[in-house]
Amino acid sequence: MKTIITVTGIRPDFIRMSTIFRALDKNFNHILIHTGQHYDRKLSKVFFDEFSIRYPDYNLKIGSSKNEHYHQLAELSVKFIDLLKKKKIKPDLIIFLGDSNSVGLSFFLKKEGYKIAHIEAGMRSYDDRMLEEINRKVCDHCSDLLFVYHQDYKNNLIKENISKQKIFVVGNTIIEPCYEILKSLNENKSKNKNSYILVDIHRPENFKYPQRLKNIIHFLEICKKKFNKKILFLKFNRTMKYIKKFNIDTKEIKIIDLVGYSAFLTLQKNSYFIISDSGTAQEEPALLKIPVLVPRDFTERPQSYKYNCSFKINVNYLNNSWHKSFEWINKCKQKKIKIKNHWLGKGNTSKKIIKIIKSKI
Repeated sequence: MKTIITVTGIRPDFIRMSTIFRALDKNFNHILIHTGQHYDRKLSKVFFDEFSIRYPDYNLKIGSSKNEHYHQLAELSVKFIDLLKKKKIKPDLIIFLGDSNSVGLSFFLKKEGYKIAHIEAGMRSYDDRMLEEINRKVCDHCSDLLFVYHQDYKNNLIKENISKQKIFVVGNTIIEPCYEILKSLNENKSKNKNSYILVDIHRPENFKYPQRLKNIIHFLEICKKKFNKKILFLKFNRTMKYIKKFNIDTKEIKIIDLVGYSAFLTLQKNSYFIISDSGTAQEEPALLKIPVLVPRDFTERPQSYKYNCSFKINVNYLNNSWHKSFEWINKCKQKKIKIKNHWLGKGNTSKKIIKIIKSKI
């Protein structure tokens, strides 16, 4: 039986790969390696429990609030390759998903002669301030099999002279786990439905720059008054650290703890709208038909804007054009704008990936 290794390390990885993990277990000798980037229970263990994912075969424990990205990657490359040699593991394929620091490991593995696959390949924001943009480019160019969510991403890779023969359009991995959890949620209408605006700010290009972060908080205060809704702000420790560092007043905002996936989907489902710099938050709310305002300059998911799933706002300075985002929200709520989610795929991504892997290794 062929041996497949999956390398995962952060919250979105566990969610997006949950269905694929189970499919790999059924079809291959599957070795699951957790890098340990996200080690807090709310960012790691809870998702294994919630999706009934078996626990990793190995946890490399590279995560630490004190580690910079280069510390993590240096430690990861040594621990990972030493593990393979010590345990005499000879994988036929090593699979990465996404764009976290873990995928940078592909560079070292390529040089060691291993065959690599990248799920979520071809995404481009063309914003090199994002560590994720650099990570995903490196992994794409080291990969032998590239699984892309959309034809647009295949086109991006072809422009970078990556062979068409390596690229496969399979749809978005988020649909299967998202629908799996949605089926289990209570369909009774919540008393809190539409009573709040859910906020998720965790990208360094937002929280590390004092004026951007101050402008985002100011925008939230305006939204609170404009729509007469509570602001529920997810508590990411790094974001909170910089809010404190820059002495930003958040008394108009309710800070809430991170929660498991089903609870998070419930929060999204019952929100009036969402403000988020997360890539995933341009996808899950689209399935729920919840509008999203995105405080970013660039995106790797242009389909989200094209099909009215989200609206990009400029937070580089106090912006008179912010009222356009309010108009967009109102039109969504009045059904004058339709949120279309067909671009996410048909929910059969895991089956497609398994079939392709079987034919290629």
